[in-house]
Amino acid sequence: MKEIVSVLLMTILMVATISAETVVLDIEKSVKLALGNNLGLKSSKLDVEIKKRAADLSWNRFIPTVQASGTLMRWNLEKDDPMAAFGLPGYVPTEIPRWGLSAGLDFSLNLNFSLIKEIEGTKIDYAAGLISYETALKQLERDVKKNFYNILVFEENLWLMEQNIEAANDRFEQAKINYKNGLVPELSVLSAQVGYENLKPAYTEMKLGYTTMINGFKMLLGIDLEEEISLEGDIVVEPVHLDTEQLTNYFLGGRLDILSMNKTIQGFENAKAGLKLQAMTPMLILGLNYDPAYGLDPWENNWFEDMGTNWNQQSGMFRMTLVMSLDSLLPWSKAQTGIRDMEDGIIQMKLGLAQTRMGARMEIKTFVMKLNKSMEQLETLILNISLADEAYRMSQEAYDAGSKELLEVKDAERDLNTAKLEVLKEKFNYITGLLDLEYALNATLEEIKETSNE
Repeated sequence: MKEIVSVLLMTILMVATISAETVVLDIEKSVKLALGNNLGLKSSKLDVEIKKRAADLSWNRFIPTVQASGTLMRWNLEKDDPMAAFGLPGYVPTEIPRWGLSAGLDFSLNLNFSLIKEIEGTKIDYAAGLISYETALKQLERDVKKNFYNILVFEENLWLMEQNIEAANDRFEQAKINYKNGLVPELSVLSAQVGYENLKPAYTEMKLGYTTMINGFKMLLGIDLEEEISLEGDIVVEPVHLDTEQLTNYFLGGRLDILSMNKTIQGFENAKAGLKLQAMTPMLILGLNYDPAYGLDPWENNWFEDMGTNWNQQSGMFRMTLVMSLDSLLPWSKAQTGIRDMEDGIIQMKLGLAQTRMGARMEIKTFVMKLNKSMEQLETLILNISLADEAYRMSQEAYDAGSKELLEVKDAERDLNTAKLEVLKEKFNYITGLLDLEYALNATLEEIKETSNE
């Protein structure tokens, strides 16, 4: 009794240890992990934050540039008092120091109507960045779900391979027994052994593929490759009635690629307007500068003593300058040529947008056709399960009655499992097709259902 209790305790401890080390993930947890840890998405988010900061601070174009300077100088030649040359009676020449000190403070601001378009451009760029980030987010969410379901199918396929190996081993053992009893020739034993041995490399290859797939999934989720994970979930299909025309008319304009192209065109149109304003409107240049110079020897006197007398303004001023480029008004000038090139570029982008819309219509139609075909195949494959299940049941009854061998029952069971796997694969195709359709329409499955039912 004590031994039984000890074994139970050890089993409980082992299960608890495994549970603590293995992270169990369902599809929602997987998506949440990826959205929080994926490095590519983090990079895209940083890019959006940079664009947001540029948009929020776009008004800083109206902050003048400010430069402060200080100069310590020494004349190569001694300086004479220029008043001494006039020989005025009673005038005492002033000794001019060979060393000099001056300071400078300069403010400048260039104003043009094109600044307004530059500010608008930063906001458009930020909006485009948000679309790019949403695209990366939706792609990641779709890829995580597709990989999750793909692993579930692969695990089922791996299990089926294990069943096939077990059945092949049973056939090999049965062949050896039959050979000893003189019922079959040695060639049958060798053939059964070859069939059994040939399955082992394929199974090893599948295990390696499964490990690679799991590691890729971990990278997608942004978790450590050494961390053990286990997926928990089922592949359940809920058929959805899909109307291509309704889906296209309702969701086409909201596709992420079309939104991105529209924002790009908007940005180029804004840049073109800014280029026109810059070339065809005057620029107002505001400036203010101070340049006091120290009149005494900077090495022998206190710079901060009697500053109002010892520091004299040289040529400081406030200035307003209106500048107008005349050559840019000429139709063959570089500025006008650049404007026309930009207009042609915008036309090209609009043509590309029209082509993208046509391709999007075709893509949506193709997805719907594949989903409808997948649903029809599912119905056939589900019927195959019923037939395989009936064959397995009849084989089991015949075995119980002594008219069939165990291996025949095993083969019928394997056929049943294969039929179930084929259904599972087709369910995977249908679910991933819906995921692709969600991404293509930039809509949730609930929104797609509501639109298709209208």
